[in-house]
Amino acid sequence: MQVDPEGESRPLISLFSGAGGLDQGFKERGFETRLAYDIEQHCVNTIEHNHQAASAHQEDLSEIDVDTIISHWRTSSEVPPVGLLGGPPCQSFSRSNVYKKDQDPRDTLPRHYARILNGLNDELGLDFFVFENVPGLLDEDHIELYDSFKRRARAAGFIVSEGELDAKYFGVPQNRKRIFVVGVNEDRFDSRFQFPKEDENASTPTVQDAIGDLPEPIHFSRSLTPEDIAQEAGHPNHWCMRPRSDKFEDGSLSPGEIKGRSFRTLAWDQPSYTVAYGHREVHVHPNCNRRLSIFEAMRLQAFPDEYELVGNLSQQIDMISDAVAPPVAEALA
Repeated sequence: MQVDPEGESRPLISLFSGAGGLDQGFKERGFETRLAYDIEQHCVNTIEHNHQAASAHQEDLSEIDVDTIISHWRTSSEVPPVGLLGGPPCQSFSRSNVYKKDQDPRDTLPRHYARILNGLNDELGLDFFVFENVPGLLDEDHIELYDSFKRRARAAGFIVSEGELDAKYFGVPQNRKRIFVVGVNEDRFDSRFQFPKEDENASTPTVQDAIGDLPEPIHFSRSLTPEDIAQEAGHPNHWCMRPRSDKFEDGSLSPGEIKGRSFRTLAWDQPSYTVAYGHREVHVHPNCNRRLSIFEAMRLQAFPDEYELVGNLSQQIDMISDAVAPPVAEALA
């Protein structure tokens, strides 16, 4: 492990950073994201807002040259990074995505992760990398992409381990399975990474535990600012879509019941369904009168209350849907 002039340092590079759930979990264990990349400016703004040491860049990682990343690193840090984090956008691999394209450019992103990993390890040296994605990447349609990524990671000089973790076993009030590939530098380590064990006897927090203490959120309006929302509702992300469907008023919704893809109502005494809100199909609050607020979804992902997502409502929905639950990342860290 590299040491900086002021003491021990565990600096990281983050790819496809999104809301920064991986970064936050590693931050809780003493790591620090120094350099981050995402194709969306609101994700870049979110990383810089919550991770003060990070220099974040809006870049298409399918096109960026590794030398550019190395140049950015040497500008932002005096010591080499110890690790690389990243979860390429997973919509094209998701089993719940019914709008898949035959040729989705996001299918190439694991390959570009491996390309960047190889270049960074050659030039800067890395102790480890962490790659995250949805279990659908293991399906027949995508397994070759997944196997190819692992082959490329081994060729880049890493001992590769893989595992599936469910967030509900790590104190997260949500059923959320994700796959992780972790590699450790074969020149520095002589054993595989050991995944944290899931405690299947642990009590999973419920929706009540997560959001039962919150006041009503603010309904969406284009004129609202984060300051307005924080003043009225207590947190700048505690706003929700304005309820327009008659179902929110006619008694047709019940806690814990599903009525099509668009109306999945949470139950107070159960963990949440997976927080993944494609096409703005945000889960319905257990009171059945509206959809969840962004802040409530952040609580279900177990982000700390001081964390803030930057962007408009749709962008915040996308960010929280794609995020890694920080406690899972912390267990890996």
